[in-house]
Amino acid sequence: MASRFGSALILIALFVLVIFLLTLQIGQADLVVLLLGAALAALGLLLRRRGRRGRSRGGRFQSLRRMRGQPEEDEFDPDGG
Repeated sequence: MASRFGSALILIALFVLVIFLLTLQIGQADLVVLLLGAALAALGLLLRRRGRRGRSRGGRFQSLRRMRGQPEEDEFDPDGG
C-alpha cells in the first residue's frame, strides 16, 4: 500500500514540477512550487522504497532455487545476518 501511495506522490510531484517549469517560462515562477514538487518527489521515493522492502520472495521458481542451492524463503535474511 505504501508503494502505491509513493507512486501517486511521485506522479503529483511531476505534475507540480511541470507547472513550475511552465510558470518559469512566462516569468512568474514561485520557489514554493519548486520546493513542494521536490518534497513530494522525495517523500514518494522514500515511501516506494520502504513499501518494496516489506515484500517477501514469491513461490515462483521454487524448484529452480532449490536446484541452484539458494536458501528457502523462511531461511532468507535480507539483512545478511
